[in-house]
Amino acid sequence: MSQAAVQVMWTVDAAIDRGQGDAYRRARPFLTPEYAARSDAQPLGAVPSAWRDHRAYARVRLAPQTPEDGVPPDNARTAHRQWEVTVTPVGRDGWKGPSTRAVAFVTLTRGAGDAWRVSGVTTA
Repeated sequence: MSQAAVQVMWTVDAAIDRGQGDAYRRARPFLTPEYAARSDAQPLGAVPSAWRDHRAYARVRLAPQTPEDGVPPDNARTAHRQWEVTVTPVGRDGWKGPSTRAVAFVTLTRGAGDAWRVSGVTTA
C-alpha cells in the first residue's frame, strides 16, 4: 500500500500535470479522507519549465529502508514505512534531467476491519 501510494504521488507528467498536486490527487484511493483533504489544501507546485520544454515525465524508483530509530513499532491500527525515492525526469524527445533523491516517511492507519490507508507522508 505505501509503495503504491508513494509511486503515484511522485509520478508527475509535464504533458498532463500542472504540478505534483495532480499526482497526489491520483493517489487519493490510497489515502485516508483526512490526509487527502490536507493534501488538497496544499499549494499545487508547478512542473519545472525544463520538464515542460521536453514534455518530461518522472521515472520513479523506490527502495525500502529500515525505519529510523524512535519510530514506534507497527500495531493493529498504525504502521510506518520508509522509502528512498529517486526521481529522474525523462523527456519524450530523449532528454534526461538530473535525478533527485528524497526519503519518504509514510504513516498508514486503519480502523477495525478496514484496509490500510496512508494517513501522512513527510519527506527529507
